[in-house]
Amino acid sequence: MTGRTALVTGASSGIGAETARVIAGEGAAVALLSRNEPALEAVRKEIADAGGRACVAPADLRDPDAVESAVARCVDRFGPVDLLVSNAGYGMRQAFLVDQTEENWQHTLDVNLTGAFRVCRLVVPTMMERASGSIVIVSSVAGRRGIPANTAYCASKFGLRGLAESLALELGPFGVRVNAVLPGLVDTPGLDEGERYGRDFIASLAEHHGLDGLTWERYVRHAVRNTALRRLLSATEVAHLIAYLLSDFSSGITGQSVGIDGGAI
Repeated sequence: MTGRTALVTGASSGIGAETARVIAGEGAAVALLSRNEPALEAVRKEIADAGGRACVAPADLRDPDAVESAVARCVDRFGPVDLLVSNAGYGMRQAFLVDQTEENWQHTLDVNLTGAFRVCRLVVPTMMERASGSIVIVSSVAGRRGIPANTAYCASKFGLRGLAESLALELGPFGVRVNAVLPGLVDTPGLDEGERYGRDFIASLAEHHGLDGLTWERYVRHAVRNTALRRLLSATEVAHLIAYLLSDFSSGITGQSVGIDGGAI
């Protein structure tokens, strides 16, 4: 990836941060985008200390002007975007539809789906002009099958698959590839924050499906047992798949939604 410019959203932690490290290690100059500027700066320093190149481009994906400024900052620093990883995601306060507020429904779709649309729309024109580029959109196993108490999250992640597959058909004649990645449960900081991410979800399941005694920890253990590998995935494993789909090694692959879920059953 030497000589190429990459933009990674949701790059402050988890899959996004690890993907940025991996592709920087392969020679790409990486722009790091998320709301958390101090965390982005920490990732940038890690990349720089390892001999890579990165810059920080903080923005809230719900703010179109901020996203446009962040992408412009990336282009000013490293040149037009060759590789895009649309990874930023929001999954808090998920619940049964009857419990879901319109505010949180909109927040979920605005970050996960509309945020991806905003970033893609900004970088795609120069990819078309140069007849080159690769985009990976991070969806989820929740973009392949429904999950109770996740109506907003699943709707957004199914939408990302549609965005990726449709955009691939639009951009194929211009030599630009677009694929989606669908991770399962990944060992990232958010997975340990059950009170933050799982509280409303578990409460909604308990109320409507009568699952008394269910906890976030028990839910995660059950989900892991229902995979062929019977373990959590690592962010590095997902990052390596993303890097492969960005690279010329996958030059014949576009319009695909590729699962990496440990063999969910």
